[in-house]
Amino acid sequence: IRGEDRYDAAIAPMLAMLPSYTQLGMASLLPNQTLQLTGNGTVLVDDASSQGTENRGKILAKAVPGGGTAIRSDDLLALNKEACRELLREHHVVYIYHNRIDAVGDKKDSEERVFEAVEKTLEELIKVIKKLTAANANNMLITSDHGFIYQRRPIDASDFADAEPAGEELLYRDRRFVLGKRLKTHSSLRLFKAEALGLAGDMEIQIPKSINRLRLKGSGSRYVHGGASLQEIILPVIR
Repeated sequence: IRGEDRYDAAIAPMLAMLPSYTQLGMASLLPNQTLQLTGNGTVLVDDASSQGTENRGKILAKAVPGGGTAIRSDDLLALNKEACRELLREHHVVYIYHNRIDAVGDKKDSEERVFEAVEKTLEELIKVIKKLTAANANNMLITSDHGFIYQRRPIDASDFADAEPAGEELLYRDRRFVLGKRLKTHSSLRLFKAEALGLAGDMEIQIPKSINRLRLKGSGSRYVHGGASLQEIILPVIR
């Protein structure tokens, strides 16, 4: 950004929520009083669903004096100059969501292309910034809902936690965390109550220690997130 003409930028760190996955990360970036995990991994923001861009736009519209909305980056870039200016005139706050990295990394057949997706994302973010500046935006923040771990080599058996998550209710499972009720403790897993993570409700969360993965049939294992490693939870905030 600094390399572009007439732009300046500064960067600072921010901590992600735990577990560090997309639905909770996006919800926590919205104005909120309470965040609550549901059994299928979606998140309620002040009892309203944050699933999908439309619902996040509704949360912003309700929370922001002068109006707020949400839009996907592809849709923003498709707007002509006047439509983009109108979008900013009508809303004091606009959230723009970009999803290339997760869309590539989360799929087993494309996860090895995640670095290519990161490079492409950086290029596209510059396009978004220029589009917004041309529409008279003058205060922009760029951040992420979570980080990730990526290992190029095939994942060894020793990189998987020697634990099979279990409990009275096992509601949602991913490579780096599980959600449930009355989960069984295990030396390879760290157990959290929702309250300890700043969340409402009675959900329990377990994450593998270190950067170990949980076994999950049919899922990629090189690109993962959801745990508490520095790579997953320390996020950049660019102003």
